[in-house]
Amino acid sequence: MNARGFSLIELMIAMVILTVGVLGVAASARLVTQMTGSGGRYGGSSVVASSRFEQLRAGDCATLTAGSATTGKYSESWTVAPSGLLRTVTLTISYNDGRGTRSAVFATTISCAPSV
Repeated sequence: MNARGFSLIELMIAMVILTVGVLGVAASARLVTQMTGSGGRYGGSSVVASSRFEQLRAGDCATLTAGSATTGKYSESWTVAPSGLLRTVTLTISYNDGRGTRSAVFATTISCAPSV
C-alpha cells in the first residue's frame, strides 16, 4: 500500500479471499438446508410411529398381528412378537428423503395383562 491507496495486486488478492469465503458460506448453507429437511422427515416418521403404537395399544391383544399401512408419504410395516403377557412391536417407517429411501426402526412393548 502506498500513500494513494491499495495497489491493483492487493485488491485482486482481497477479492480472491472474499470469494473463497463467500463460496464456503454458500456450501455450508446448502448442507444446513439438507440436514434440516432430513431432520424434519425423521421427526415426521417418529410422529407416525407414535400414532401407530397408540392405535395398536387401543386394540385388543388377541387381534394384535403384523401389518402394513401408508400414512401420507410414510410407508409403515410392523411385526408383533408375543412373549407371555407382553407383545413386542417393531415398526419400520420408510420415506424418501430426496437422495433415496430411508428407514427408521421403532420398537415398543404392549402389555396384555388383564386389568385389575
